[in-house]
Amino acid sequence: MHKYFAQIKSFLITARRLYGRLMTVVLITGGSSGIGLATVRRLAGSGAQVFYASRKPATVPLAGDVTHVPLDLADPQACEAAVHAVLDAAGRLDVLVNNAGTAVLAPLEEGGDAEAHQTFEVNVFGPMRLIRAALPAMRAQGSGRIVNVTSVNDIAPAPFGGWYSASKAALASLSMVLGAELQGSGIFVTVVAPGLFVTGMSEQLPFARVANDSRYAGVFEKLRAESALELATAGDPDEVARAIAECIAAADPPARIVVGADGMAMDETVRKASAEDLATMLREYVASLT
Repeated sequence: MHKYFAQIKSFLITARRLYGRLMTVVLITGGSSGIGLATVRRLAGSGAQVFYASRKPATVPLAGDVTHVPLDLADPQACEAAVHAVLDAAGRLDVLVNNAGTAVLAPLEEGGDAEAHQTFEVNVFGPMRLIRAALPAMRAQGSGRIVNVTSVNDIAPAPFGGWYSASKAALASLSMVLGAELQGSGIFVTVVAPGLFVTGMSEQLPFARVANDSRYAGVFEKLRAESALELATAGDPDEVARAIAECIAAADPPARIVVGADGMAMDETVRKASAEDLATMLREYVASLT
């Protein structure tokens, strides 16, 4: 009886791999909420075989061929294991979407090293570990798509979000370099830079604790109030999911796209500004909070 069930299990695994070759196999990080969850739903709805990686499974039902892969992006071994889990189950990996991210708002003057290290582990090193683990399979296939979700803050640095902005700028820069280095391999790299959208991170944006006697105490109170008002007009994350899906389907994917009216306006403003102009704008924004 044990041998019989083992044969059935082997048959199902083989069948799943063969079926997977007819579908687009996708691994999405941060797929349990926000933009990641919207992307899981959109891609699964279009017939892709989707594996979503997060520390905990989604708390809502998901239709289609969707599988949860446990992942802590700050754990190097877990990153490699997640990619191998997909390859073992599906036999290939066509698309890697690095969507998961973290942020903490804190003055650079008062913030600690721990928050900075955690931000770069999740926003930069984790995605790069997944990319390195996925590339051998993509190279063997002769094709692949890598989509790195950054933020418009990858070009427009946010006061009191310095480490977050720096991490997103780093991922955007690495993506551009990686895309060049993969030239001729059939593997394309796209940066998707959203503006403000309704996500778990934006709804529960962590503010570092600022002491009552901190020079930034008043600034942070006003920053909290402004963040709440901005969230009221934030976009639907499915808009970003749709953009990601279009990049995946494109024969010649773009190197970088900005999603959201606010993000596009900010991107245009920054690109037209000189370094001095940008520095002045940031200083004036901080002054408006005091």
